[in-house]
Amino acid sequence: MANSRSAVVFKHASSSLLALFKGKGLYNETIKTMAFSILILVINMVTGMITARMLGPEGRGLLTTMILWPQFLGFATAFGLSSALLYHVKKSPEEEGDLYYSSLIICGCTGLFAIAIGVVFIPFWIDGHSLSTILVGQFFMLVAPFMHLFFLSNAFFRAREEFHLFNRMRYAVPLLTLMSLLVLSAADFLTPYTAGLAYLVPFVPVVAWAVYVGIKIHRPRLRGLGSSIKRIFRYGMGSYGIDLLGNIILYVDQIILVALLAPGPLGLYVVAVSLSRIVNVFSSSIVMVLFPKATGLPDDKAALLILRVFKLSTAFAVLGASIIILVAPTLMNFLYGGQFLGAIPVFRLLLFDVVIGGAAFVLAQAFMATGKPIIVTVSQAIGIVLVIPLMYFLVPNYGIIGAGWALLIPSIVRLIFILVVFKWKFKYKLGPLFLITGKDISWLKDTIQAKKAKKEGSVEL
Repeated sequence: MANSRSAVVFKHASSSLLALFKGKGLYNETIKTMAFSILILVINMVTGMITARMLGPEGRGLLTTMILWPQFLGFATAFGLSSALLYHVKKSPEEEGDLYYSSLIICGCTGLFAIAIGVVFIPFWIDGHSLSTILVGQFFMLVAPFMHLFFLSNAFFRAREEFHLFNRMRYAVPLLTLMSLLVLSAADFLTPYTAGLAYLVPFVPVVAWAVYVGIKIHRPRLRGLGSSIKRIFRYGMGSYGIDLLGNIILYVDQIILVALLAPGPLGLYVVAVSLSRIVNVFSSSIVMVLFPKATGLPDDKAALLILRVFKLSTAFAVLGASIIILVAPTLMNFLYGGQFLGAIPVFRLLLFDVVIGGAAFVLAQAFMATGKPIIVTVSQAIGIVLVIPLMYFLVPNYGIIGAGWALLIPSIVRLIFILVVFKWKFKYKLGPLFLITGKDISWLKDTIQAKKAKKEGSVEL
């Protein structure tokens, strides 16, 4: 009897899980994307463990110096193409093929531009390092076009709501990186230089596969793309400020600290940043699904949807961060070893920076989805205007702890700005913007129940 009951429970749980992963709604796609985000997070944690333990703080800092500019320029020179493609495909699905190939053409140009910028300016940006480090940094710029195509393909799959392809791309790169690092470690050939290759080269095969899939969906066409190119470029330049400033915020700390800190302290800081991104899984996973879903809704419904998701996701992120703070010493020692325990104080500050910045990013999707990306651009600009002088003032006086405060303070200001503008544009009172109400809980329950109701039949225990 007990075995029969257990079998029924197991069957019910299995069918529920299968239904969850087969569903296509906001709730299902968010859960699936979050699950993949957790998988990617675990993979990244393992890669971080390998590089930290094998290279030490100084080697980890040198690795950051070499791959920082290729990664940053890969993001910073994309000119908003991914957001533009996603937006226009959702608004004009009948023109999807033209929009896709127009974006590919622009992407090729931006990739070459990124290479040129990196090759010319990297020697000036890291002039305090050895010639070999500078040359390797320049060589790594060759991956920039593939990074542009990676972001573009991600946006294309999200616009088509083919999240299984989107998630496959997301986990393929870190998984290939992990496999490469394991092989290099086993061969006793893991250095900062070879580790850099392990982090960047995986973009090449993953992008080749993604573009192949895109070409299979839409046969190549080059005629009559002028209008689509103009539309993509126009929206891209409008949202480019968001991408550029967002990535400056993401990398500005490391860009500045490369010049202000020795490789050892820089290695401690990079490990703290990497580990603090644990709680970023809440906001990043939600935004990946929320933007394309909300873009297809009327403005008032999009704002209400995003507000509810903002409140619930922020609550979960705060809870997760609080738990991680309690176990931080044990976690840091277990993952990276005792030589990285000095990163714990700044790690705790960075956790709250991720939570607050993630909350602002989720709520900002209301402006992206309603065609007002300039609001988000202003928000990001406020962060940059504050973080740069704070870095140069606090880091020389307080070290990496000062860097943590230099990031946290602008994130708080950005969240306040987004809240105030959201209240003004969508006519919400400030109180409901912060508090989870009974209606929010009911909406969450209804969303979950709606998915359960789609299953055929029920299982009685």
